[in-house]
Amino acid sequence: AAGYLASFMPKPYQHLPGCGLHAHLSLWDLEGKRELSAGERDADPLSEIGGQFVAGLLAHASGLTGLGSPIVNSYKRLLPGSWAPAHVCWGVGNRSALVRVPGLGRRRHVEYRSGDNAMNPFLFVTALLAAGLEGIRERVTPPPPVDVDVGHLSPQEVAARGLTMLPNSLRQALDAFEADETLTAALGPVIGPEFLKVKRGELAAYDLAVHPWERDMYLESI
Repeated sequence: AAGYLASFMPKPYQHLPGCGLHAHLSLWDLEGKRELSAGERDADPLSEIGGQFVAGLLAHASGLTGLGSPIVNSYKRLLPGSWAPAHVCWGVGNRSALVRVPGLGRRRHVEYRSGDNAMNPFLFVTALLAAGLEGIRERVTPPPPVDVDVGHLSPQEVAARGLTMLPNSLRQALDAFEADETLTAALGPVIGPEFLKVKRGELAAYDLAVHPWERDMYLESI
């Protein structure tokens, strides 16, 4: 209406922040009466089981990115210093972290921040739960929380903290998803391969397209 278009494209404009779709997750007992993700003390960001859940998310972050950021444009949003996550880490109230505990209130949950609106939320949430529950099952210990803006760390500082990066392209992310046996098993023998087939078809079409930037850059100079 009135000449405007509503869009949730991850990164429609280079000079503006992108548009994400964050997943908020908390753990409860089977009766839904007791929250399991909050620490015993107010100062504890998470319980032991909550930390294990986060550790599972971080362990499968590369493959999860293929499902949660499933178009080529997604990776123009996931850049350091862009208010979107680019590093595999977690923190309390840290808006640069991939996994964020929003605060230390009475109820505690985690926010997984890399996804965008191009995703299929059913596939993504299925994979998130598979990753987090594996962390609990295997009793994985999470790394220490990060309390700085990781988007402004130098490569040397990133390496010193032992941080890794999310995939920086759809091709990398799809390869990571395909190699992740936990995530592919969660989606089953039909949906996972079909997802990869469709997305790699999009990549092939993108690779053949001539972008306006290429004409602007090269047409008159070559």
